[in-house]
Amino acid sequence: MRNDRGFTMLELIVTCGIIGVAAAVSIPAMWNAADRNKVITNAELLAGQIREARLSAITHNQRFRVVFDCPTPGAFRMLEVTGDASVDDDADRCTTHLTNDGPPMYVGDGVSFGVGDGNPFPFEISPRGQISAIGGTMPQNISVTYESYSRTVAVAATGRVAITGQ
Repeated sequence: MRNDRGFTMLELIVTCGIIGVAAAVSIPAMWNAADRNKVITNAELLAGQIREARLSAITHNQRFRVVFDCPTPGAFRMLEVTGDASVDDDADRCTTHLTNDGPPMYVGDGVSFGVGDGNPFPFEISPRGQISAIGGTMPQNISVTYESYSRTVAVAATGRVAITGQ
């Protein structure tokens, strides 16, 4: 009497071959998605920090700044503006913490942000929600890049923050 349960060796080899081909096709696509996701995530993180600083400026009726490479290269941070130049313009301002300061936000490894050939200018947000670039002009378009992927965070003087790109 013959037992018909189970699979033949040929059926198992064909099934493993199909799984192997599917994996070989999908793995590069997954790597590309992960790289693209790094750019999307960091662009959203930057835009969110600028929006949070604007909301804090309006809520607290006080000026706030978003400063880049603060406290380390590749990081940015929302800082409360006290109105005292010895505090606000201090070289160690990024390493100190005032009541309404935000935590440092760090971009992922290999991710960079910039404007043209340099770093973005710090933003200062007024209690009315208007944004200005300290040392630069508005609007500012900050590119967030990782390998061949990039997104642009467009910041307008009126407070609008939009993300565009691939």
